[in-house]
Parts: sequence; C-alpha cells; structure tokens
Amino acid sequence: MDKEQLSELKYLKSEIEILKKQIEDITYTITTDSVKGSTPYFPYIESNFLITGVDYQGYDNKLNRLQGKLNRRVEELIDLVEETNDYINNIGDSLVRQIFTLRYINGLEWKQVAASIGGNNTADSVRMIHNRFLGNS
Repeated sequence: MDKEQLSELKYLKSEIEILKKQIEDITYTITTDSVKGSTPYFPYIESNFLITGVDYQGYDNKLNRLQGKLNRRVEELIDLVEETNDYINNIGDSLVRQIFTLRYINGLEWKQVAASIGGNNTADSVRMIHNRFLGNS
C-alpha cells in the first residue's frame, strides 16, 4: 500500500456518504387525486374521496436498477476502506500504527497527529516516521 492509496481513505469515506445520500434521495412521485364513490350502505350517497399514492409511470424498474448500481458502488468503496483499515491495523510498530490511524482513519493534520501522540514529537518528526515506514515497506 502506498501513500496515495492511504490518502484516498478520507475521500472514499466521503464518497460513501454522498452515494448513501443519493440512494436516500431516489424517491417515487407521491401523487394525490380525487375520485367519486358512494357510501357502502343504502341510500348510497355519492361523495368525493381524496386518494394518495405512488406514481410509478414506468420508472420503477429504472429506479430500482439505479439504486442497485449505487448500492454496489457503496459496497465496493466499503471494501476498499476495510482493506486500508486492515493494512493500518496490521502494522507491527505501535507508534507507526498510531501515526497512520490518526492521519488516515481520523483524518488529522500532521501537527494534530504529533500533539495526539505527545512525547516531544513534532509534525515533521511524525511525518518522517511515516515516510520512512512507507519507504521500507
């Protein structure tokens, strides 16, 4: 795994959220209409009734296909996120694992990573540890 793949993690997460929002926004048209009917008993008085329902207009199949495509893309992105998380979680060195977790999973800046780790670490020192690890792996 390289730096570019790791850097993609935050964008993968945001893309998943965007796609989930698109899936939620796929809606059917709700329509309301008025119909005439009568009471079910004698003297069968005629009256108007308001009905509400879903107007498919032949788009049901297309919407389901679009929703399926979006769901498959979300699953692919989740697999990539899991693969990246597994890579980070399998790093043997605890300090390096913390740096990668804070930087890529939590999305912190180098300065914030150094402050979270503590121990007189600077943004430059944690970035160098990160770069050395990627250069050796």
